[in-house]
Amino acid sequence: MKNSPGKRKRQIDKFKVQMQRSIRQMRIEVGLSQRELAAKMSSKVDQSTVSNWESGKTEMTSAQLLDLFLIFGKDMVAMYFGFLNNAEKESDTKKEQEEKES
Repeated sequence: MKNSPGKRKRQIDKFKVQMQRSIRQMRIEVGLSQRELAAKMSSKVDQSTVSNWESGKTEMTSAQLLDLFLIFGKDMVAMYFGFLNNAEKESDTKKEQEEKES
C-alpha cells in the first residue's frame, strides 16, 4: 500500500474537519439556517443533525454528503479530489523539506 494506516487516518480526519467547515460555510453563503438546510435534505434530518455534522459530533452518510453538494450546487468530485491532491502535495513538500534538512 502506498500510505500507512496512520497516514490514511490523518488524511481522513483532516478531510472530516474540512467537510465540517465546508458545510457551515456553504450553508451561510446561501443564507440557510440549520433548520432550513435540514428541511431541504432528501433524507429526514432535523436541525440538531446538521449542527452535529458541523461540529463533528456525528458523521453523515455518503448519500447525505452527496445530497448536500447537490443542494449547494457544488462539484463534490472536484472538492474531494482537490483535497486529496492538496494532501499529497503537502506530504510531498514536507518530505522534501525533511530530506533537505538531513
